[in-house]
Amino acid sequence: MECNKPGAIRDEELLAYLAGEKVRPFVVQHLVECQNCSSQLAAYRRIELALTSKLYRWDCPPTHVIGEYQLGLLSKELTAAVKNHLSMCVLCAAEVATLTGFLANDPLFAERETIPSVQVTSSHNNHRSVNGAKAVLERLRDHSHAGVRRIVATLLPPQPRLAYQRDLAQATLWPRRYTAEDLSISIQVERGANRRDALQLIGFVTRKGEALEVLQGTQVLLSSQDAAVPLAGTQYTQNIDELGNFIFSSISPATYTLELQLPESTIVIDQLPVALQD
Repeated sequence: MECNKPGAIRDEELLAYLAGEKVRPFVVQHLVECQNCSSQLAAYRRIELALTSKLYRWDCPPTHVIGEYQLGLLSKELTAAVKNHLSMCVLCAAEVATLTGFLANDPLFAERETIPSVQVTSSHNNHRSVNGAKAVLERLRDHSHAGVRRIVATLLPPQPRLAYQRDLAQATLWPRRYTAEDLSISIQVERGANRRDALQLIGFVTRKGEALEVLQGTQVLLSSQDAAVPLAGTQYTQNIDELGNFIFSSISPATYTLELQLPESTIVIDQLPVALQD
């Protein structure tokens, strides 16, 4: 099959038409009339779809880096790199615009100064070299945790209990429930099995709309600066299991700080009084 008007249009014009750019009216009319050129256009479209499925947003920084950029948590070098990327990438610029609207309605961040919006100068994908894009991405990934947000969890009021329930004194202390963004954290303290003067702290963490195993492996840190506590200043570490649980066994009564080390933030429960009433 041959073109009915060989040389009438160039391959560059086919590619421009495929990209949605303005072309000569003759090109549009020719594609309607010429089966050969319309087939060639379809072949180009298949190639583009195949490449897009493999390389979709290959040069875009991760979502959490975009968020940290908007919150002003990145270094000057990384801020400049992300800003340069946003000037050429419509998808990431739209992501920033969506995040800006979300933060504007969140009282926690309402007063935080955000990075000015970036004017996108091109509607096409970023055409930087692959090596250059990889270098920028590696710097972003290497430094993305340098400004991890610390979010203080909010203690929820205790749930009402029935009047006839026993051990009401302990019920006012435990369990304690906290929230932080989309996380819910429930903490219970019980006496240790081996030593009466030792306690164990049991935690259960869930994330709204996510399965329990999503948080598996998340590191939990427990520390105290109380001079009366043996090994004060020592940091104890546990990991959340596949059911959302973590346990610190054989700890001394004291006031602790508990931290959940998430990839995008650190959730902090400060002034946690680990004790039982006699």
